[in-house]
Amino acid sequence: MAEILSQSQIDELLNNLSSGDVNIQELEVNEKKIKEYDFRSPKKITKETIKLLKGIYENYCRMLTSRLTSILRLMCDVTVEQVEESIFHEYNNALDDYVLMGLIDVKYSDKTMSENQILMEMSKPLSFVIIDRLLGGSGEEYEHIRDYTDIELSLLNNLLKQLVKLMGTTWETTLEIETELSKIETNSRFIQSINYNDTVVIIVLNVTLNQTSGKITICVPSGILDEIFKRSHSISRNSNKKSDQSIEEQKTVIMNSLKSSKLMITGVLGKAQATLYDVVNMQVGDLIILDKNMNSNIDIHVDGEKWFEGKWGTKKNKGVLKVNKITH
Repeated sequence: MAEILSQSQIDELLNNLSSGDVNIQELEVNEKKIKEYDFRSPKKITKETIKLLKGIYENYCRMLTSRLTSILRLMCDVTVEQVEESIFHEYNNALDDYVLMGLIDVKYSDKTMSENQILMEMSKPLSFVIIDRLLGGSGEEYEHIRDYTDIELSLLNNLLKQLVKLMGTTWETTLEIETELSKIETNSRFIQSINYNDTVVIIVLNVTLNQTSGKITICVPSGILDEIFKRSHSISRNSNKKSDQSIEEQKTVIMNSLKSSKLMITGVLGKAQATLYDVVNMQVGDLIILDKNMNSNIDIHVDGEKWFEGKWGTKKNKGVLKVNKITH
């Protein structure tokens, strides 16, 4: 709700404008920021998916922080800077011709491999700081940007293998997958594992090493996201079915165990009230008058609870109860 000025504030503002103390052009006008939406290329990734990916890769950042700190023996901080939907050709066109790009294979729990690959790109300033540190340097920023040598690519390949392996563990809450570095590509124009017009999610990680900041960009194709969510839904349905079956089995076992339990059945002919004096002076042969007629049903109790009504009788010189009515 916009702030409403009082009459005294309005008068003071008008006086300042008329005296020239306030320049009207310097007044800030709070306008609503409107974000343009391109209907020719509608969004295919939901906000819930973006939020889920942000949470997954925030956990991944914590793992990267710990791993890079232990490998480089240098204080490191990795945070999620941005998660957004894009088209692959837009992402690819924004890259330099010569990059450090890791192509990541995704393997599911049933050992099947995804047709799509995740891309991980590390900025050159960051990679040269890492190379300097791995070779015994202090981790200072390299002033000259150049191509990588074979030895430098081998060092970075070993490092990326460790970082990529951690990525699969962050997906455990959604689906159990394995991520493995397939190869390193230094020319962004040769990357053909993702179609030109495919929708992708770009996750930008900000890495701070020593006094140097760099970026790690992760490109996740929508095809992989679709596969992961479909598999996670099918697994959850199967687990629900199994849990339902196990619950029914447990119920059956419990009921079978209860059915073998022994209960005390008691036939109550009737009730009567008497004073303590009458009970104390009661003799053999005395009659107790009950509250029921001779032809009425008697109460049949199971462990003290009334379950049935019936008749009293004899069979083979033993007393028996015949159930005529179920009351429980």
